Amino acid sequence: MLRPMRGFENFTYEFLSSIAFMKDRLNFDNPNHRVSFRLMNIEYEMPLEHFCLEMDFANAGFIHDSWNHDLRLDDYNPATFWERITGLTQYNTRFNKAGNIHNPVLRYLQRVMACTIWGRKELGTTRTDELFMLWAMLHDRPVNTCYYLLDYLASLNSKPKGKGEIVVGGIITFIARKFGVGEDQGLNRIEGNNRLNIETLVAMNFIKPHPPDNTTYELQLNVPLCLIILPNPSCTNTEVEENLLYVGDDPQVHEEHALGEEEGANLHQDEEHHAYEVEGHYNEERWAWMQTEVQRISTE
Repeated sequence: MLRPMRGFENFTYEFLSSIAFMKDRLNFDNPNHRVSFRLMNIEYEMPLEHFCLEMDFANAGFIHDSWNHDLRLDDYNPATFWERITGLTQYNTRFNKAGNIHNPVLRYLQRVMACTIWGRKELGTTRTDELFMLWAMLHDRPVNTCYYLLDYLASLNSKPKGKGEIVVGGIITFIARKFGVGEDQGLNRIEGNNRLNIETLVAMNFIKPHPPDNTTYELQLNVPLCLIILPNPSCTNTEVEENLLYVGDDPQVHEEHALGEEEGANLHQDEEHHAYEVEGHYNEERWAWMQTEVQRISTE
């Protein structure tokens, strides 16, 4: 579903004008949600489980829905989770900016969902359902993706005219393909941008131009102090004590190499012994300070 696909007017209009998603709100333990729609003048009507199988999605999972408290997870709190991934204590379902999410991976996943399951053109805010889905991913909880997809698509056919563009053509093409309708049957292709180019990444607050010429870009972080995993972690991981011992570009070291490997090794041992005698107390204090500082940073 994440592969870019073009939308077609006949698929999109026929599907959206006919889709109906009936939620079973009477049976909490084993609800019989059903969906109906039309494609190429063929009527389809089936349970949610059947639709999930046709789409190659898991047909079971949690549903975070305000009408059914039994299916909501007791350990999920949207305001707490939002603060955890953004550092913001204020939680507003209408104004939660996606750009405030610190981790670029989570921000990218939110963008993927906003371009597929909840397809829309204005992607600046994070939907409550997207926030729940991010939480479920991090906590390894299965989610019934088709429920959310059908619920959103069904809501579009009642959308008031002039209230934004419909940008789910590619997803409907994907659904049509799953039900045996090829793209060769599509009419009037809907043009649109299906790439994350530089301009899009800047608008998403993923990257920002680097002054003064603004021809290069750097990853944009929204926190004053942020720890990032560096490349080559075996040498850069600060939790490994050996990686904290850095020897600068000492001319004496190059001189030792010039004296020969064996002679240089002996000289190096002599130098180490002398340094330990003269500055041993200082080094011990410095090493204790470094360990304390590493522990403080790890705690943060």
